[in-house]
Amino acid sequence: MTTETISLLIDRYMKVSFHVNKLGELLIKDQICDVLTNEQYYTLRFIEQQRLCTSTEISEAFYINKSAVTANINRLESKGLIEREQDQYDRRVFLLKLSEEGAALLHKTEHKIHKLVEGIMTKFEYEEIVTFLDTYEKLSRILIEMKNGQEEL
Repeated sequence: MTTETISLLIDRYMKVSFHVNKLGELLIKDQICDVLTNEQYYTLRFIEQQRLCTSTEISEAFYINKSAVTANINRLESKGLIEREQDQYDRRVFLLKLSEEGAALLHKTEHKIHKLVEGIMTKFEYEEIVTFLDTYEKLSRILIEMKNGQEEL
């Protein structure tokens, strides 16, 4: 590929990436109500998937520093959406779990987001969706490898 072709592909990628990420986040924000930010929604979702987790696990999964996670966790706890429980083996560690109210809000929100994404997916053929997801997962693996390679430098 020529330098010009690569440059055009980069510009195309940057433009579509910006639009998909920004508009996707705005559409999700419309579905999660005024109670949550997008980051809080993703945090609740992660906690539910893990059942119990630490703030360090959230920090590593989202590639953000622990102070940002702590602030997010404090806000979610003050809203009554998560609970902290001391680890029975290490008293310095607190495990996070969803409260009943947090689980109910998350499930209600998940239903709305599912409808949103379903509406988008119906505009594509099944094969297009699978090909896109395969490619997007490959991009994710490449980015993770690059990130891990940077940490070793």
